[in-house]
Amino acid sequence: MAGGYDISRWPIMVAPLPDELPVSWLWRVANRYGITPAATLAALGLPQVNASVPRLETYLRQHADALAAALGTQPYSYDEALSRNEALEVELERYAVNYRIGRLPAATIRFCPQCLAESGGAWLRSWRRRTPAACPTHEVQLLVRCPECGAVPFSRSLWMTAATPPWICPQLAGEQPPSRRRRNRCGYDLRQAPTAPLGALEADALDRLHTSAEAAAAHSLEPVDVAGFGVTARDHLDAILELIDEDSDLTQVLTPDATGHDRLSSSARLAFEVLNQPTAHAAADIADRHGLLDPNGRHTPIVTDTRARRRPHNPLLAAVRLRSLEDVLSPTTQLTFRLASSMPRYPESIPRCQTEEIQSWPGQVPLEMIPQVLWPGTLTPWIQDDDIPARAASAMLLAKIGSTRPWSLIALDLGLPASFATTPGALVTRMRRNGTWQALLKVLENLATRLADSPPPIDYSARRWAAEPALIEQAVQGIEIDATPGITVDRNQLAVLLWQTYTGGDARYHPDYGTDPSSETPAPLSRYEAALVTGLIERAAAELHHLTGQPDHGPLEWRPP
Repeated sequence: MAGGYDISRWPIMVAPLPDELPVSWLWRVANRYGITPAATLAALGLPQVNASVPRLETYLRQHADALAAALGTQPYSYDEALSRNEALEVELERYAVNYRIGRLPAATIRFCPQCLAESGGAWLRSWRRRTPAACPTHEVQLLVRCPECGAVPFSRSLWMTAATPPWICPQLAGEQPPSRRRRNRCGYDLRQAPTAPLGALEADALDRLHTSAEAAAAHSLEPVDVAGFGVTARDHLDAILELIDEDSDLTQVLTPDATGHDRLSSSARLAFEVLNQPTAHAAADIADRHGLLDPNGRHTPIVTDTRARRRPHNPLLAAVRLRSLEDVLSPTTQLTFRLASSMPRYPESIPRCQTEEIQSWPGQVPLEMIPQVLWPGTLTPWIQDDDIPARAASAMLLAKIGSTRPWSLIALDLGLPASFATTPGALVTRMRRNGTWQALLKVLENLATRLADSPPPIDYSARRWAAEPALIEQAVQGIEIDATPGITVDRNQLAVLLWQTYTGGDARYHPDYGTDPSSETPAPLSRYEAALVTGLIERAAAELHHLTGQPDHGPLEWRPP
């Protein structure tokens, strides 16, 4: 128009308030014009929607520009930074997914009667939550239900057809008339609902819970010192939630009722009491006193088979539980949970969506890194180089670190006889008797860490499976040794030496070479002859590489740095 007025814009502007829910803004606009929220959308030219609050908010977001133009306001901001309360809600959803505890109850829109009265009926985003809390302005507990009818606000879409102020409960109440044109609504003034102050202990527990959630949501990499361990803020929060879940079942205490209000607060206080201890043993004592960190439970189970991988486990709680039991756990458990490391831990869990076969799990030494007989000099002075059975058993012990693989599978993949599966236990028994087991456990842990940092350029597992006796014989036949002067080693002995060098194994454990008389330990070779034999083995190994068709182009031999 000539005067500068927009006749398509509604004459009364109702601006959204800070931290206000989009559905609350829609209801206040409708109330200002004396119509229902559904009629408001229809008058704005938008199709009628009868949906839940999250879906309706998505619908309003899609038409945010049209609403702002028609109502003469700034577009509603949906991308505001996470508030202190929303950080905990986001972290709760992430925790529920990562730790597979099931679906959490939907967030409930709570309310403060005094805030409703002072703001003219605005419902705030910070009121939509799963966890109980208090109004920071009036220091009273947020209410969940209408005191008159017991309904949860916005739990049904009846408010869309109510031509009442936002502080009047629109839910159906009492006996309904036969006609569907008229309904009896509750009509209670929520501004008059009685409230109760939040207790000091409960307020402190919830405040600390929100603080931990803020730190976790910030993705801070600064380590947090908890019970003698340095962990991330996210692992710290997850440990708190795991203890709450173990004590009270998180999916139950987050339901919108009065019982969950007190249970969540008491469980949170108990979780902080456990994690505020200076050492793992002190934290475990508090947990044992209250029945937490149960070795037979699902949060910190002490099992060494594949059951340990069925569910993710919190690294902080795992370290506390395992460190407190380190003196009573079996050697197999000590290896599986890596008790010789600075922070004991569970093996990695099985992924939910397994798209392809998993060859190696993080946290354990892959079998392709381990020779059949551990490298000479690796475990000196605890195990001598000439003690071949002990070196083979040590290779199995190394494969057990951080792994739930059974001993029989380890022996099979290392090419050891099935009967050899009991040898590691005999070696451990011997070393526990002479008091050297803990030292060997530490050495094996350090070796596993070094192999993870500097993996061998040799795939020992592939070599063991590929180096068939027929191919070994063909590779040896492909080189000329008769014309080499000073050689006393025949082709059969050279085949045995080639297999041992190529695979890192020992011929006595080979099903063919171990029964061959020529595989008996030969007399020591002179330095000159040993150099000639080494050259022949290198030539035969090059031929074997070609025959096996393996992509392993690493050196013939390798030792850890």
